Amino acid sequence: MPVSPPAPKASLRSKAEPPAPAPIRALAHRDIAATVEVLARAFRDTPLTCAVIEGSPERRLRCNRRGMEMLLRSADGRASLLGRDQPGGPKALSAALVAAPPGVFPLPSPGPLRLLRYLLGQGPRVVRRWGEVSRALEAVHPEGPHWYLSLLGVEPSLQARGLGSELLRHWLSQVDREPAAIYLETDVESNCVFYEREGFAVENEIQLLGVPLWCMARPARNPENP
Repeated sequence: MPVSPPAPKASLRSKAEPPAPAPIRALAHRDIAATVEVLARAFRDTPLTCAVIEGSPERRLRCNRRGMEMLLRSADGRASLLGRDQPGGPKALSAALVAAPPGVFPLPSPGPLRLLRYLLGQGPRVVRRWGEVSRALEAVHPEGPHWYLSLLGVEPSLQARGLGSELLRHWLSQVDREPAAIYLETDVESNCVFYEREGFAVENEIQLLGVPLWCMARPARNPENP
C-alpha cells in the first residue's frame, strides 16, 4: 500500500517569508477620503502650513482636510493620483501623489457650494492667505508644457522608510514614457536633496509669508536615454 509523502512545511516557510511589498496603484474616486487624511496629516506641520494656519496642530489638521478635499475633487479625473498601500498590514494608504499633466495647471476652481464649504471649514483669514500663496506661486510658474508635481506626502508615522521615494520613482517611470519637464515647489529644505537624487534642480527660491520656498524642475527625459 503506497504511503503518502509527508506534507510540506509550507506554513513554517510562509511565516518566515517577508510580506509582499504593498502595491502602488492609481487612486480612484472612492479613495478620496483616505487620501485627504494621509495628505492632511503629512502636511500639517510644514513651514508654510504653519505660517498660513495659525493655532494648534488640531486646527491645522482640520483646515488641511478642507483644503485637501477641495484640491482632490478638482484633480479627480484630471490629474495623476497615485497611492501606496501600507506594507504588511491591512489595506490602507501610506503615501499619496498628486500631479497635473501638461496643460492642466491650474486646476479648475470648485463650484460655489464646494467653495462655500471650503470657506466655512477654513475660515476667511486662512482662505485669504492660501489665495495669496496661490497667486504668488502662479506668478513664478514656468511656461511651456510640463507636469506639475503638486503634492507628495507620506503618513507621518511611516516617514523616513523610503515610501515616498518608491512612489516618486514609480510615477517618474510612467511620465518619462512621454517625456515632458516636471516642476514642483517645496517649503522643506531637506526635500531639495530628496528631489535632487531623482534629477531635479533648484531653479528659484522665493519667500512667502516669511517662509522660504524652493522651486525645482526636472528636464524632459529621452526614454531611449534616460
